[in-house]
Order: sequence, then structure tokens, then C-alpha cells
Amino acid sequence: MLLNEFETRDLEERVRTELRFRPDSREREHSLLWWKRPFRLPKPWAVYALDTVNQEQIERTKEAVKGGLLAVTRPGEKLYALDWNHCAFLFDPRKDEEQRSEEQIDQNGEKWIAAFPFYFPDGDYYFFLDEDFRFGYLGHPWRKEIWVFGAELLPEIEKIAPSLGWQKLR
Repeated sequence: MLLNEFETRDLEERVRTELRFRPDSREREHSLLWWKRPFRLPKPWAVYALDTVNQEQIERTKEAVKGGLLAVTRPGEKLYALDWNHCAFLFDPRKDEEQRSEEQIDQNGEKWIAAFPFYFPDGDYYFFLDEDFRFGYLGHPWRKEIWVFGAELLPEIEKIAPSLGWQKLR
């Protein structure tokens, strides 16, 4: 289900407030000093660098990450998928038909496509979050990183990260 403009703004505000997200276009600095981090995540959390990922690994990302999300969500539980400053979805990771783009018409009658975010940050910030923010999978395109938090999700991501070429930074 595509969230409307107001629901999307509310979700973005929650991300800003609860995860203290500070969007910027700087590439990763070689430190994870607290004042340079784009997020303040609840413990436990980890960061993975995407510097050495190849095309084949990128293509396997969707199914691998989706498998990790499925492992930690209960039947019927919904997740948020947020393409920062664009659109957001509330979806069931068990239902592929919910994970697709939707054509929309804006206030001026212009058509646009609300695209379901990809699980690999390829130019935009893509976030996948539990409705209660118990866990999250956050993609930072400029820093070429994946940030993961939550005691349930971290072990699942740790299982798949090496096969996807991700290097754990923290």
C-alpha cells in the first residue's frame, strides 16, 4: 500500500526524530565518530561498506535481504519501505504483489511513478523499517553503506552479508 503524502512526511519525521537521521551528500569518512554518523541507532546496530560489491551480488541483494526480513517478521506484520523524499509503502514482505511500483497523479494532474525502493542504495536513501522501529535496514547511497539495527534482524543480515560482498565496519 502506497502511503499518501502526509503519511510519508510523518514517517520521514519519525526517521529524523527517532533515528536522528541527517541526510547529506558526503561520501563516507573513514571514521564512525558519533558526530559524523548519519544515524543514532538503538543498540545493537552494525554498518556494512558496499565498496567491493559486484553486479552479480547487487542482483542477489533483493532476495537475500527479503529473506532476512521474512525471518524476523510475523505473518501479517507490515513493514515500511521508504524512498527518502519520494514515497513510502506499508507492505507485507511475504506478498510480492505488494512490492511494485504504482502510477500516481499529483495535484496538478501530472502522472508519476511511485517506485518501490530497491534493497541496495543506488542513488537514493532506501529504508526498510518495522512499524514500531524495533528493527531497520537503512541504505546510505553517498557513503555506500548499509546500516542495520535490531536484535532480531542483525543476525539475519550477518548471515548474508559476506555472500553479498559487504564488509562490516562496526
